[in-house]
Amino acid sequence: MLRHTLAAISALLLTGTATLAETPRGAAAQLDEFLDRFPDLGPGFAVVVVTPDDIIMNRTQGQRRAVTGAPMTSETPIYIASQTKAYMGLLAAYLDQEGILDLDSAITDHWPDLQFPEGVDPADWTLRDLISHQVPIEADMIVVLEAYVLQVQARDYPGLIANYASVREPGFQYDNLGYNIYGAILETATGRSWQDWLDQVIFDPLGMEHTSARTSDFPLDDLSWGHIWQGEDAGWYEVRPKTDAIMQSAGGLVTSTGDMAQWLQLQLRGAGPEGSGISAAMLSDAQAVAAQTHRDDRRNAIELPCSGYALGWNICDFEGHALYVHGGGYTGIRTMMAFAPDLGVGIATFSNSDNMTGWVTSRTVIQYLQFLTGHEDAESWSEARPRLYPERAAWLLDRRQDSLAEARAEERWGGWSWQPSVTELAAYEGRWSTGDPYLDFDIALEDGQLVARWGDYAVTMMPATPDLFGGQTHPLAELEGFGFSRDAAGALNGVVWDDRHYTRIPGH
Repeated sequence: MLRHTLAAISALLLTGTATLAETPRGAAAQLDEFLDRFPDLGPGFAVVVVTPDDIIMNRTQGQRRAVTGAPMTSETPIYIASQTKAYMGLLAAYLDQEGILDLDSAITDHWPDLQFPEGVDPADWTLRDLISHQVPIEADMIVVLEAYVLQVQARDYPGLIANYASVREPGFQYDNLGYNIYGAILETATGRSWQDWLDQVIFDPLGMEHTSARTSDFPLDDLSWGHIWQGEDAGWYEVRPKTDAIMQSAGGLVTSTGDMAQWLQLQLRGAGPEGSGISAAMLSDAQAVAAQTHRDDRRNAIELPCSGYALGWNICDFEGHALYVHGGGYTGIRTMMAFAPDLGVGIATFSNSDNMTGWVTSRTVIQYLQFLTGHEDAESWSEARPRLYPERAAWLLDRRQDSLAEARAEERWGGWSWQPSVTELAAYEGRWSTGDPYLDFDIALEDGQLVARWGDYAVTMMPATPDLFGGQTHPLAELEGFGFSRDAAGALNGVVWDDRHYTRIPGH
């Protein structure tokens, strides 16, 4: 019943009465002038705008990597983070239509012995529920492992869920977990990874040569790197692209503006090209409302009322027009994509920094739609947004620096008075464990500093007081505490990191 009711709401949105005041191409020309007004959107920024049959704007500017000065181009693979969910949603619809993996099958049809936290029965929930964020459990540890640390093996999911999942409030709650579980079930059911399935079903048939779920498919210097602004003196801090291990099913794709154009045109056309195997029924299923979100308060990345969620798409209302949208964010990057079926346009924005460019990526989408529909505020906002951006960027940097200064001034750090020798620091090297191999991490000296490495997650450890270190993943990151303990003989035997207790593994 819910799906039918929400489908009716979506149909009403599609009959919005606002008329076009500008052609898609004319609005793109206005958007080009709008972006020219920004004093700095570095290091790199890109926008692509399409109709079902034409690419009417493909703008790339700046650098894909500030350190080398390599340019951002229409072929540069850019990490798009959570937008991956929409690609996974279409893949899920394909596999369902082809009879390979039933979206309406119960989770226990695939993992019969799976145990959810008390009060939630996995037999009551389907794969469709997983990828529409409706299964009322959460497991932050699994999400962190997949997104930042290492690849979680599909066979290990049931055990990790038993160890780390907890009950949450019922209803829609956006999270990575459902897509992570779906990806693991897909591999369990078919013997093939979600990455291989995406290649076969979407990327290869559509000729998307600069799109992949594996960064290793491209030379490292061809990829767009992430960046964090540290101020005029320190400049850009660069964030290395993800490794394959943490390109996960809820956020694990790189794509170019050229390939994104094809993806958005696919959504607008409603079917894949002849011979692609992507049918109208598959796209219709992927775009159908699957959950009611109750997010009408505009407190979301696009700042619009968004009442529905499809398979990887938020369905929002822009002035009576249905807008399918999804953003993506990660350390040092911000992106967004959207399409409006009745307006016949799609748009995607990419920034390889997080210097308030998340605001610009979303506002660029809205600005284009305002130009297209002749919105009464289009001109005033096109002047105000470029003017406001430098102030917002400065505010964000001040906020980050002030927050870090306050954290460093906390009494527990003892004024950062401890200055151990390299020999003293070497005593902390080794492997530390909670007993769960997925949580094991190593501490080693690198260039005279201790670095904790938990898979791909690396924290530089700064001495504070004896046996206490404050760690950071980058110069403006929040401080993470490492508090060591010793046995009666004075030997190091434990550490507490992120409220988890570790002991040293002998021989490491």
